[in-house]
Amino acid sequence: MRLIYDNSGVAAVITPAPKFLAQLEGTEEEKLIHIANKDLPTGTKYEITDADLSDRSFRNAWEYVAGASEKTSEDLSLDDQLKYNKITQEEYDANAG
Repeated sequence: MRLIYDNSGVAAVITPAPKFLAQLEGTEEEKLIHIANKDLPTGTKYEITDADLSDRSFRNAWEYVAGASEKTSEDLSLDDQLKYNKITQEEYDANAG
């Protein structure tokens, strides 16, 4: 499964590395939601899909059209922000207390 989202008018795809997915806990959907929250800017609309995206014909012409299962990326927890080096230990300590 992968994530698709609008990247300035062009459909973008995130295909997570199996090794990273194996490190996360939860269902496959929960893991992909975590990745969306980690890798996409907060508030980005995206969908989780298992569609076959192997046909690269006119790939730059693909467009993202929101569907019924669209989700919105959210902020990571402070623990996850520290884990992925999105904040420093000092910022973590200042906000955690």
